Amino acid sequence: MRKKSLFTACALCLLLAVGCSANAPQSQTSTDTSSLTQESKEAVPEQSSTTETNYESFLGDWSLKVSIDEELYLITELDTYYGSTGISIKEIKNNQVKGTIYSISGAPSYRESNVDFEGDIVDGKLTASYKDEGWLYSGSINLTFGTNEITANITRDKSDETSLWGIPEGTFTFLRPIDTETVILSEDENNRLKTFLSAVTEEMIQPFEEGALTDEMIINFVGLNLGMGSIDGSEFGDDIKSGADIVFNESVMNSLAVRYFGTEIKESKSTDTVTYNNGYYSIPALGGVVAYPIVQMLMADKGNADRYYAIVNYMRETPEEGIYLEYQYFITMQKENENYIIKSIKKISDPMILNC
Repeated sequence: MRKKSLFTACALCLLLAVGCSANAPQSQTSTDTSSLTQESKEAVPEQSSTTETNYESFLGDWSLKVSIDEELYLITELDTYYGSTGISIKEIKNNQVKGTIYSISGAPSYRESNVDFEGDIVDGKLTASYKDEGWLYSGSINLTFGTNEITANITRDKSDETSLWGIPEGTFTFLRPIDTETVILSEDENNRLKTFLSAVTEEMIQPFEEGALTDEMIINFVGLNLGMGSIDGSEFGDDIKSGADIVFNESVMNSLAVRYFGTEIKESKSTDTVTYNNGYYSIPALGGVVAYPIVQMLMADKGNADRYYAIVNYMRETPEEGIYLEYQYFITMQKENENYIIKSIKKISDPMILNC
Protein backbone atom coordinates (compact mmCIF):
# COMPACT_ATOMS: atom_id res chain seq x y z
CA MET A 1 0.00 0.00 0.00
CA ARG A 2 1.19 3.54 -0.74
CA LYS A 3 1.21 4.62 2.86
CA LYS A 4 3.38 1.70 3.90
CA SER A 5 6.01 2.25 1.25
CA LEU A 6 6.19 5.74 -0.18
CA PHE A 7 5.63 7.44 3.16
CA THR A 8 8.45 5.28 4.46
CA ALA A 9 10.84 7.40 2.36
CA CYS A 10 10.06 10.34 4.64
CA ALA A 11 9.24 8.35 7.76
CA LEU A 12 12.61 6.59 7.68
CA CYS A 13 14.32 9.86 8.43
CA LEU A 14 11.77 10.49 11.17
CA LEU A 15 12.36 7.09 12.72
CA LEU A 16 16.08 7.62 12.61
CA ALA A 17 15.50 10.92 14.33
CA VAL A 18 13.43 9.45 17.12
CA GLY A 19 15.61 6.34 17.60
CA CYS A 20 17.51 7.35 15.80
CA SER A 21 34.65 40.51 -2.52
CA ALA A 22 33.24 41.93 -5.36
CA ASN A 23 35.91 43.30 -7.72
CA ALA A 24 35.98 47.10 -7.46
CA PRO A 25 35.76 48.89 -10.81
CA GLN A 26 39.16 50.05 -12.05
CA SER A 27 39.83 53.77 -12.13
CA GLN A 28 40.20 55.23 -15.59
CA THR A 29 43.29 57.14 -14.35
CA SER A 30 46.41 55.63 -12.86
CA THR A 31 46.68 57.76 -9.73
CA ASP A 32 49.55 56.82 -7.41
CA THR A 33 47.78 56.40 -4.09
CA SER A 34 51.09 56.66 -2.26
CA SER A 35 51.09 60.39 -3.04
CA LEU A 36 47.78 60.96 -1.24
CA THR A 37 48.02 62.99 1.94
CA GLN A 38 46.83 61.51 5.22
CA GLU A 39 43.91 63.96 5.20
CA SER A 40 42.77 62.89 1.73
CA LYS A 41 43.01 59.21 2.69
CA GLU A 42 40.83 59.80 5.71
CA ALA A 43 38.33 61.64 3.53
CA VAL A 44 37.74 58.54 1.38
CA PRO A 45 34.82 56.56 2.91
CA GLU A 46 35.49 52.89 3.54
CA GLN A 47 33.20 50.62 1.48
CA SER A 48 31.35 47.78 3.18
CA SER A 49 32.36 44.28 2.15
CA THR A 50 28.84 42.90 2.66
CA THR A 51 25.60 43.57 0.84
CA GLU A 52 22.14 43.50 2.36
CA THR A 53 20.07 40.77 0.69
CA ASN A 54 16.29 40.74 0.49
CA TYR A 55 15.14 37.40 1.84
CA GLU A 56 11.43 38.24 2.00
CA SER A 57 10.78 35.96 -0.97
CA PHE A 58 11.35 33.05 1.44
CA LEU A 59 8.33 33.96 3.57
CA GLY A 60 5.67 31.27 3.71
CA ASP A 61 5.58 27.50 3.60
CA TRP A 62 8.16 25.02 2.29
CA SER A 63 7.71 21.27 1.89
CA LEU A 64 10.17 18.41 2.15
CA LYS A 65 11.64 17.17 -1.13
CA VAL A 66 11.62 13.38 -1.47
CA SER A 67 13.31 11.11 -3.99
CA ILE A 68 10.23 9.12 -5.07
CA ASP A 69 7.06 10.66 -6.54
CA GLU A 70 8.36 14.09 -5.55
CA GLU A 71 5.49 16.09 -6.99
CA LEU A 72 2.88 14.10 -5.09
CA TYR A 73 4.48 14.98 -1.76
CA LEU A 74 4.42 18.67 -2.66
CA ILE A 75 0.64 18.72 -3.29
CA THR A 76 -1.10 20.14 -0.24
CA GLU A 77 -4.35 18.19 -0.75
CA LEU A 78 -2.43 14.94 -0.25
CA ASP A 79 -0.90 15.93 3.09
CA THR A 80 -3.57 14.05 5.02
CA TYR A 81 -2.62 10.88 3.14
CA TYR A 82 1.16 11.14 3.14
CA GLY A 83 1.68 13.33 6.16
CA SER A 84 3.98 16.31 5.77
CA THR A 85 7.27 17.74 6.94
CA GLY A 86 7.86 21.41 6.28
CA ILE A 87 9.22 24.79 7.20
CA SER A 88 7.07 27.85 7.77
CA ILE A 89 8.94 31.15 7.55
CA LYS A 90 6.68 33.51 9.47
CA GLU A 91 8.73 36.70 9.66
CA ILE A 92 11.84 38.17 8.04
CA LYS A 93 12.94 41.63 9.14
CA ASN A 94 16.44 43.02 8.58
CA ASN A 95 17.61 39.44 7.91
CA GLN A 96 16.18 38.34 11.26
CA VAL A 97 14.01 35.27 10.81
CA LYS A 98 11.26 33.67 12.86
CA GLY A 99 9.82 30.36 11.78
CA THR A 100 8.70 26.83 12.57
CA ILE A 101 9.74 23.37 11.43
CA TYR A 102 6.98 20.78 11.69
CA SER A 103 6.35 17.12 10.98
CA ILE A 104 2.92 15.47 10.80
CA SER A 105 2.33 11.79 10.18
CA GLY A 106 -0.43 10.61 7.88
CA ALA A 107 -3.51 8.60 8.76
CA PRO A 108 -4.37 7.00 11.05
CA SER A 109 -2.03 8.35 13.76
CA TYR A 110 -1.70 12.01 12.71
CA ARG A 111 1.09 12.61 15.23
CA GLU A 112 2.43 16.15 15.09
CA SER A 113 5.58 17.91 16.16
CA ASN A 114 6.56 21.52 15.61
CA VAL A 115 9.45 23.59 16.92
CA ASP A 116 9.96 27.33 16.71
CA PHE A 117 13.28 28.89 15.79
CA GLU A 118 14.69 32.35 15.23
CA GLY A 119 18.02 33.79 14.19
CA ASP A 120 19.92 36.02 11.80
CA ILE A 121 20.76 35.18 8.19
CA VAL A 122 24.47 35.74 7.60
CA ASP A 123 25.83 35.09 4.10
CA GLY A 124 22.71 33.11 3.23
CA LYS A 125 22.85 30.89 6.32
CA LEU A 126 21.01 30.77 9.62
CA THR A 127 21.94 28.85 12.77
CA ALA A 128 19.51 28.47 15.64
CA SER A 129 18.74 26.21 18.57
CA TYR A 130 15.32 24.71 19.21
CA LYS A 131 13.37 22.86 21.88
CA ASP A 132 10.35 20.64 21.36
CA GLU A 133 8.27 21.09 24.49
CA GLY A 134 5.73 18.48 23.44
CA TRP A 135 8.08 15.57 22.66
CA LEU A 136 10.82 16.61 25.12
CA TYR A 137 13.98 16.97 23.05
CA SER A 138 16.15 19.82 21.75
CA GLY A 139 18.77 20.46 19.12
CA SER A 140 20.09 22.86 16.49
CA ILE A 141 19.00 23.94 13.04
CA ASN A 142 21.20 25.20 10.21
CA LEU A 143 19.34 26.64 7.23
CA THR A 144 20.87 27.62 3.88
CA PHE A 145 18.74 29.88 1.69
CA GLY A 146 19.42 28.93 -1.93
CA THR A 147 17.76 29.49 -5.29
CA ASN A 148 14.09 28.50 -4.87
CA GLU A 149 14.94 26.11 -2.06
CA ILE A 150 16.01 25.88 1.56
CA THR A 151 18.51 23.30 2.74
CA ALA A 152 18.22 22.28 6.37
CA ASN A 153 20.68 20.43 8.56
CA ILE A 154 18.89 19.39 11.74
CA THR A 155 20.63 17.80 14.71
CA ARG A 156 19.34 16.58 18.05
CA ASP A 157 21.07 16.90 21.40
CA LYS A 158 22.09 13.72 23.19
CA SER A 159 19.57 12.58 25.77
CA ASP A 160 19.06 9.67 28.11
CA GLU A 161 15.50 9.35 26.86
CA THR A 162 14.29 8.64 23.33
CA SER A 163 11.37 10.68 22.07
CA LEU A 164 8.65 8.71 20.26
CA TRP A 165 8.16 11.38 17.60
CA GLY A 166 9.63 14.63 16.39
CA ILE A 167 11.00 16.59 13.48
CA PRO A 168 13.50 14.63 11.37
CA GLU A 169 17.22 14.66 12.03
CA GLY A 170 19.59 14.94 9.06
CA THR A 171 20.09 17.06 5.94
CA PHE A 172 17.03 17.86 3.82
CA THR A 173 15.90 20.08 0.96
CA PHE A 174 12.65 22.00 1.13
CA LEU A 175 10.72 23.31 -1.90
CA ARG A 176 7.62 25.42 -2.38
CA PRO A 177 4.50 23.26 -2.04
CA ILE A 178 1.84 23.07 -4.74
CA ASP A 179 -1.20 24.68 -3.16
CA THR A 180 -4.24 22.75 -4.37
CA GLU A 181 -7.91 22.14 -3.71
CA THR A 182 -10.07 19.13 -4.53
CA VAL A 183 -12.49 19.51 -7.44
CA ILE A 184 -15.94 18.01 -6.93
CA LEU A 185 -16.86 16.51 -10.30
CA SER A 186 -20.40 16.32 -11.56
CA GLU A 187 -21.43 13.03 -13.10
CA ASP A 188 -21.35 14.52 -16.60
CA GLU A 189 -17.91 16.06 -16.07
CA ASN A 190 -16.58 12.85 -14.56
CA ASN A 191 -17.82 10.80 -17.54
CA ARG A 192 -16.39 13.31 -19.99
CA LEU A 193 -13.01 13.19 -18.26
CA LYS A 194 -13.00 9.37 -18.21
CA THR A 195 -13.78 9.28 -21.94
CA PHE A 196 -10.94 11.68 -22.61
CA LEU A 197 -8.47 9.72 -20.47
CA SER A 198 -9.49 6.32 -21.85
CA ALA A 199 -7.07 7.00 -24.74
CA VAL A 200 -4.18 7.67 -22.35
CA THR A 201 -3.08 4.13 -21.48
CA GLU A 202 0.34 2.50 -21.30
CA GLU A 203 -0.35 0.75 -24.59
CA MET A 204 -0.92 4.09 -26.31
CA ILE A 205 1.65 6.37 -24.70
CA GLN A 206 4.35 6.03 -22.08
CA PRO A 207 4.67 8.51 -19.19
CA PHE A 208 6.52 11.71 -20.06
CA GLU A 209 7.73 14.87 -18.35
CA GLU A 210 6.29 18.25 -19.22
CA GLY A 211 8.01 19.64 -22.31
CA ALA A 212 9.39 16.23 -23.33
CA LEU A 213 6.59 15.18 -25.73
CA THR A 214 7.86 14.41 -29.24
CA ASP A 215 6.21 14.18 -32.68
CA GLU A 216 6.85 10.43 -32.69
CA MET A 217 5.01 9.98 -29.40
CA ILE A 218 1.99 11.94 -30.64
CA ILE A 219 1.89 10.16 -34.01
CA ASN A 220 1.99 6.75 -32.33
CA PHE A 221 -0.63 7.83 -29.79
CA VAL A 222 -3.12 9.01 -32.41
CA GLY A 223 -2.46 6.11 -34.76
CA LEU A 224 -2.77 3.41 -32.09
CA ASN A 225 -5.95 4.89 -30.67
CA LEU A 226 -7.58 5.07 -34.10
CA GLY A 227 -6.36 1.57 -34.92
CA MET A 228 -7.79 0.20 -31.67
CA GLY A 229 -10.97 2.26 -31.89
CA SER A 230 -10.22 3.87 -28.51
CA ILE A 231 -10.92 7.27 -30.08
CA ASP A 232 -14.19 7.58 -31.96
CA GLY A 233 -13.26 8.81 -35.43
CA SER A 234 -16.80 9.12 -36.76
CA GLU A 235 -16.74 12.89 -36.30
CA PHE A 236 -14.09 13.14 -39.02
CA GLY A 237 -16.29 11.53 -41.69
CA ASP A 238 -14.47 10.69 -44.93
CA ASP A 239 -11.16 11.95 -43.55
CA ILE A 240 -10.81 8.49 -41.96
CA LYS A 241 -11.10 5.31 -44.05
CA SER A 242 -11.65 2.04 -42.19
CA GLY A 243 -10.72 -1.37 -43.53
CA ALA A 244 -7.81 -3.73 -43.07
CA ASP A 245 -5.88 -0.50 -42.50
CA ILE A 246 -7.10 2.68 -40.85
CA VAL A 247 -6.13 5.54 -43.18
CA PHE A 248 -6.46 9.19 -42.16
CA ASN A 249 -5.10 12.50 -43.39
CA GLU A 250 -2.87 15.07 -41.70
CA SER A 251 -5.81 17.21 -40.59
CA VAL A 252 -7.09 14.35 -38.40
CA MET A 253 -3.65 13.85 -36.89
CA ASN A 254 -3.26 17.53 -36.06
CA SER A 255 -6.82 17.87 -34.76
CA LEU A 256 -6.34 15.03 -32.26
CA ALA A 257 -2.83 16.20 -31.38
CA VAL A 258 -4.23 19.61 -30.44
CA ARG A 259 -7.16 18.06 -28.59
CA TYR A 260 -4.99 15.92 -26.36
CA PHE A 261 -1.71 17.80 -26.12
CA GLY A 262 -2.39 21.35 -27.31
CA THR A 263 0.07 21.21 -30.21
CA GLU A 264 0.20 20.17 -33.86
CA ILE A 265 2.77 17.85 -35.36
CA LYS A 266 5.88 19.76 -36.37
CA GLU A 267 6.98 17.22 -38.96
CA SER A 268 4.79 14.54 -40.52
CA LYS A 269 6.68 11.25 -40.66
CA SER A 270 6.45 7.48 -40.36
CA THR A 271 7.20 5.86 -37.03
CA ASP A 272 7.76 2.30 -35.95
CA THR A 273 3.98 1.93 -35.63
CA VAL A 274 2.37 4.35 -38.09
CA THR A 275 3.13 4.80 -41.80
CA TYR A 276 3.06 8.23 -43.44
CA ASN A 277 2.91 8.80 -47.20
CA ASN A 278 1.92 11.84 -49.25
CA GLY A 279 -0.28 13.53 -46.64
CA TYR A 280 -1.87 10.38 -45.21
CA TYR A 281 -1.20 8.17 -42.22
CA SER A 282 -2.11 4.50 -42.00
CA ILE A 283 -2.07 1.77 -39.38
CA PRO A 284 -3.46 -1.77 -39.42
CA ALA A 285 -6.81 -2.20 -37.69
CA LEU A 286 -5.98 -3.52 -34.24
CA GLY A 287 -7.80 -5.58 -31.65
CA GLY A 288 -7.43 -6.35 -27.97
CA VAL A 289 -8.46 -4.97 -24.62
CA VAL A 290 -6.79 -2.06 -22.90
CA ALA A 291 -7.16 -0.70 -19.39
CA TYR A 292 -9.92 1.76 -18.64
CA PRO A 293 -9.70 4.78 -16.30
CA ILE A 294 -11.38 5.72 -13.06
CA VAL A 295 -10.66 9.25 -11.89
CA GLN A 296 -9.89 8.84 -8.21
CA MET A 297 -9.16 12.49 -7.52
CA LEU A 298 -8.95 15.79 -9.41
CA MET A 299 -7.20 18.79 -7.88
CA ALA A 300 -6.95 22.40 -9.03
CA ASP A 301 -3.70 24.33 -8.62
CA LYS A 302 -4.65 27.45 -6.64
CA GLY A 303 -1.52 29.31 -7.73
CA ASN A 304 -1.61 28.39 -11.43
CA ALA A 305 -4.79 29.23 -13.29
CA ASP A 306 -6.47 26.30 -15.08
CA ARG A 307 -3.77 23.80 -14.05
CA TYR A 308 -5.16 20.50 -12.75
CA TYR A 309 -3.76 17.28 -11.35
CA ALA A 310 -5.56 13.97 -11.68
CA ILE A 311 -4.92 10.70 -9.89
CA VAL A 312 -6.29 8.09 -12.27
CA ASN A 313 -6.66 4.35 -11.69
CA TYR A 314 -6.38 2.22 -14.82
CA MET A 315 -8.41 -0.96 -14.35
CA ARG A 316 -8.62 -4.29 -16.15
CA GLU A 317 -11.10 -7.13 -16.02
CA THR A 318 -10.44 -10.79 -16.75
CA PRO A 319 -12.49 -13.95 -16.10
CA GLU A 320 -9.74 -15.28 -13.86
CA GLU A 321 -9.01 -12.19 -11.77
CA GLY A 322 -12.13 -10.10 -12.15
CA ILE A 323 -11.70 -6.32 -11.96
CA TYR A 324 -8.33 -5.18 -10.65
CA LEU A 325 -6.06 -2.15 -10.61
CA GLU A 326 -3.32 -2.44 -13.24
CA TYR A 327 -1.52 0.85 -12.60
CA GLN A 328 -2.10 4.40 -11.45
CA TYR A 329 -1.20 7.62 -13.23
CA PHE A 330 -0.59 11.13 -11.94
CA ILE A 331 -1.62 13.34 -14.88
CA THR A 332 -1.00 17.07 -15.12
CA MET A 333 -3.50 18.89 -17.33
CA GLN A 334 -4.22 22.41 -18.48
CA LYS A 335 -7.79 23.49 -19.09
CA GLU A 336 -8.44 25.51 -22.23
CA ASN A 337 -11.94 26.56 -23.29
CA GLU A 338 -13.50 24.00 -20.92
CA ASN A 339 -11.38 21.20 -22.41
CA TYR A 340 -8.32 19.56 -20.89
CA ILE A 341 -4.96 19.07 -22.58
CA ILE A 342 -2.31 16.75 -21.14
CA LYS A 343 0.97 18.30 -20.03
CA SER A 344 2.66 15.33 -18.36
CA ILE A 345 2.03 11.76 -17.23
CA LYS A 346 3.77 10.05 -14.33
CA LYS A 347 3.24 6.51 -13.17
CA ILE A 348 2.77 6.32 -9.41
CA SER A 349 5.31 3.80 -8.19
CA ASP A 350 3.07 2.40 -5.46
CA PRO A 351 -0.62 3.23 -6.07
CA MET A 352 -2.55 4.96 -3.32
CA ILE A 353 -6.15 4.39 -2.37
CA LEU A 354 -7.81 7.63 -1.36
CA ASN A 355 -11.15 8.12 0.32
CA CYS A 356 -12.01 11.39 -1.39
